[in-house]
Amino acid sequence: MKKKIVALVLIAALAIGAGFVWKSGLIGKKIANSDDSSEIYAISLADIMGEGSGYTPDVFMGVVEGQESTSITKSSERELDNIFVSEGDIVEKGTPLFSYKTESLEAENTQYGFDIEGYKLSIDDYNRQITKLQSDYDKIKGQTDKDKADREDIQNQITGLNTDIAIANNSIEQTTAKIEENNKKIGNSTVTSPVAGTITKIADDTNPYTTDGSFITILGSKEMRVKGQINEQNVWAINVDEPVTLRSRVDKTQTWTGTITKIDTESKQENNNDSYGSSSSDSSSTKYPFYITLDNSEGLMMGQHLYIEIGAGDTSEMDFSDGTYIYDYYIAYDEEGNPFVWVSKKGKLCKQPIELGEYYDTEMVYSVSGISNDDLIAYPMEDYTEGMKTVSSIEGE
Repeated sequence: MKKKIVALVLIAALAIGAGFVWKSGLIGKKIANSDDSSEIYAISLADIMGEGSGYTPDVFMGVVEGQESTSITKSSERELDNIFVSEGDIVEKGTPLFSYKTESLEAENTQYGFDIEGYKLSIDDYNRQITKLQSDYDKIKGQTDKDKADREDIQNQITGLNTDIAIANNSIEQTTAKIEENNKKIGNSTVTSPVAGTITKIADDTNPYTTDGSFITILGSKEMRVKGQINEQNVWAINVDEPVTLRSRVDKTQTWTGTITKIDTESKQENNNDSYGSSSSDSSSTKYPFYITLDNSEGLMMGQHLYIEIGAGDTSEMDFSDGTYIYDYYIAYDEEGNPFVWVSKKGKLCKQPIELGEYYDTEMVYSVSGISNDDLIAYPMEDYTEGMKTVSSIEGE
């Protein structure tokens, strides 16, 4: 039995079309800083809808992104000694990353050793005093009031000395524990990489720590994975370790394979008139990301959109090539509630009013008039204004 389609997720389209992301170039070029010369990426409606390919209820939308990063923190209580890697270095699991200075710890241990010897000398002295007092106690044979008072005084002194011995022994134990803790720090003074990957960031005075306190960030050696999204009604429809086929939206004969490795139900996203631009009845549902590890990423690009196909067998398809359709999250609404899309005309961003036709709830798609499949569409963002610069594969040629 076929699984119902969930929200078609264009996470990369959000990043690519979300304005100020691709700088005078296309996918694969360096991301630019947001400034006055930044450009908004637009893509043809035909490419958005994958014209010429069908759509089945077993298909999700995915986007190629970087593998999960690993963050290495640095102790604020220890002084940095050496950094053995640089940004861009490729490391293996166990590769030394940086080391802490150990001189102060070694000096502390030396002092702790002297302290322990002092405690031991004190204990020896206390024991000698106890031996003498015990001898004096044994010499008192009488039962006079003075004899009784002398015995009581000696016994109190012995009790006090035994307390001093217990305190000294406790101090020895505490100091020994400090030495052991320092020895562990000395033994672990070199921090190694827990994963294989590429060093993407090292914090310093000019490249400060991130908000989570990361000192070194490592991108997993498997450079790419695919991210999809599923809603709360259909999260049961996919499973970890389930194999999938990834299919190009442009050339349906081009495929890759992979496995669902994580369904992140902890990172929920509430979508109530959110940045997805959805106006469907499903727009208020909670969405969860899921991730696919690729068997081979050859030929893929960061930000590339793919169909995620789960299951096998013949299914009925909705063909987007027989009219004009658009995913509902590409649609924006003006203050009066009139629908429009952001289009690129002569390299400038413009509002294009549209009329909505039939809505296909399963696919989250509207039939639409007022635009054509050749029009260049940008993903809607709140801070867009008409006249902003745009870039696309067509205009960039």
